[in-house]
Formats: sequence, C-alpha cells, structure tokens
Amino acid sequence: MRIKIGATGLVGIFIAAVFLAFGPKVMAADQVKFRMDWIIGGQYVPFYVARDKGFFEKHGLDVTLIEGRGSLQSATMVDAKQVDYSFGDFVTAVQVMSKGGKNRSIAVGMRDNGGGYIFLEGSGIKTPKDLEGKRFGTNPADFGSVLLPAVAAASRIDAKKIIISTMEPAVRTPALFEGKIDFIAGANGSSIQRMAILGEKQGKKVRYLFFKDMGLKAYGHVLQAHEDLIKKNPDQLQRFVDAVFEALAWTVKNPKEGLEIFMKANPQIERDITSAQMEASLANAHDSVTKEHGLGYFEEAKVKASVEVANKYLELSPSVDYKITYTNQFVRKTPRI
Repeated sequence: MRIKIGATGLVGIFIAAVFLAFGPKVMAADQVKFRMDWIIGGQYVPFYVARDKGFFEKHGLDVTLIEGRGSLQSATMVDAKQVDYSFGDFVTAVQVMSKGGKNRSIAVGMRDNGGGYIFLEGSGIKTPKDLEGKRFGTNPADFGSVLLPAVAAASRIDAKKIIISTMEPAVRTPALFEGKIDFIAGANGSSIQRMAILGEKQGKKVRYLFFKDMGLKAYGHVLQAHEDLIKKNPDQLQRFVDAVFEALAWTVKNPKEGLEIFMKANPQIERDITSAQMEASLANAHDSVTKEHGLGYFEEAKVKASVEVANKYLELSPSVDYKITYTNQFVRKTPRI
C-alpha cells in the first residue's frame, strides 16, 4: 500500500527535521555539591532561596546542599574534591592552604568574622583570661577550636590551660545548659542567636566574648572552590556565584518570603531562632564596600590583614601569601547593595 504525502505534509516534515537538527536543545544541569559549615540554620536562608526559588536552575545548576560539621571540614572537603563548593570561615580556609590545600576563596559571604565564645551568666567568665581553666565544648573541625590558638595569642591568654571537651555539634547546647561544659564557640547569625533565644526560654542569660573584641579581626565566611575547578570550569563558577548572590540580594529585599521558603524546606527548625539568625546574617553580608563593588567583593587590604592574622597567630609554616587565597574574578557583576 502506498501512502501519499501532499505538499503541505512535506513542508511540515521538512520544518520538523530542521527544528530537530538546529533548534534549541535542552542541556542537562550541572550536578553540584555545596557543603555548608554547620548544622542547618537561618544563616543559610539565601542558599535555600537559590535552590527552591529557581536561581540555581536559572543558571543551569542542580545543587545539593549538604549540612556541615565545621569550617575546617568544609575547606578540607573542597581541597579533597569531595564537594564542589563550600562555605566557611576564611582564616580556617587559609590554615588548610598552608598545608598545601588547593581550596581558594571565590567570594565573601560574611563581611566580618562574627565568631565568639558563648557562656552562661554566672559561669565566672567575664574576660578572655577567665577562659583559662574552663571546659570548652568543641570538636577538631569547629572553627572556634581551629581559631583558639589565634584568639589566645591575640588576647594574651594560655590556650593550654583551657580544658577541651570533644563532642558533636548537636550535643554542645544541652551540655552547656546542663553545666557539663563552660563555653562553646559560635557565630553571629548562627549559634549566637540560637543560644540567646534558647537561654531566654530556660530563664538563663547567655553572654559572649567576640573574637573581634579579643584582637582577632578578619573576614568572616567565604565561598570556596578548588583551584582546578577555577581553572578548568570558570563558566560554572560564574554561574554558581551569580545564582548565590542574586538569591542573597532577593532575600535582603524579601526576608519574610525568604524565611518561608527556608521553613518549607526545613519545617523541623525553630522559626524564631531561624528568623533571628537570618536577620543577623543578612546584615553582615553587605556594607559600604558591596554598595560600590558588589556582593562578595574582597578588599585586598582586608584580605592581607586577615591572612596576616592566620600566619601570625596560628603560626603557619610555611606562611601563606595572601595573593593566592582569593579571587574577585567572579564577583565583578554581582548586585550592588
């Protein structure tokens, strides 16, 4: 049996063939692993906004967000290529670089180091010197543990007199409130807000000693990627950075909506704590520098000063050249807020 195809049908077949051969192709999104530095909290709201509101998808990325267990671990996993990107403390990242690590900082997420030591009123801690002889609930990957030698040197206390109680992050909070330890480390936008609210609910007053007030002034958290990825796939890095900071800028303008997106993804998290963490983190993500140069921008002088803190107080050997630690290559067109 013969099938006759008219002129109209032939034209249709021709158009379809041309479309299939030369038309737009749907490209598979890049599979990306992004490790945060700590247990899930409000400081990570912009990352969930980037994922769930479509900023990552817009830039051709399928991103898996991974909960962290400390800045040291996050930096080390980038160096080992176990994850593509991570978020963590800058000085801690420099320490990994001093050991030959190829992790590099590609953008600033927190303009200032908001870390500090957290304790209860009545613990006998009022000054840095009072930390001596006290029990510190921490673990080797905790940035507060990594930075202890630097903080101790800057504030002229003897770190060897501090009693280290090694424990997992989830155990620290009840241990502090139960009096099993005397202090823990935390950051503004994370544990600081969490502990303040939990303490208030239990009728206990929480107090802090911030690193910056103890002589340790440096950049806070940064986005990191491996040196090889920066060289071999700068297009992906650009898309990743663009997505993160577009989401951050959107969250700054729409904090209530951002919080709802995060809570939908993490309904088990306390809303009041998350909201307080988010507010503090967003405030630390932008300043006068980002208004001029854009979100994520590194000031060379501040990078140099931050690396000097690491070299001097962590006694890094060999010392790290600040010029290798960062790049502004991917933040040239980020939102200016």
